[in-house]
Amino acid sequence: MKSSNLIKGFNIGIILLLMFTTGCYYDQVYVAPPEGDISYSTDMQPFFDLKCTSCHNGTGVPLDLTAGGSYDALINGNYINTANASESLLYTKIDTGGSMESYATDAERAITLKWIEQGAKNN
Repeated sequence: MKSSNLIKGFNIGIILLLMFTTGCYYDQVYVAPPEGDISYSTDMQPFFDLKCTSCHNGTGVPLDLTAGGSYDALINGNYINTANASESLLYTKIDTGGSMESYATDAERAITLKWIEQGAKNN
């Protein structure tokens, strides 16, 4: 009798644990795209400088994102698709599920997508 109560308690504990650690995926936060034009020099390059250039600096890892050459590297390396911004390689790499997802916040993803949608200008 005592062991059956212990087993019931254990099973209830497992069920409660599963209920609180799994379930619907509602923890994604919607980030509205920023207002106005996105500037490459004031919005995009600082993101690269802060999060990307420690590896993407022209020393072996593909895509040099350092200041002065990053724009040409993105454009000439076919990382940007202005016809379908969400399919741009730059965006898919930092988007949820992409290989560089952990290096970008939702806000940085929104800025990047909007910059591409606005024509990926070198401004």
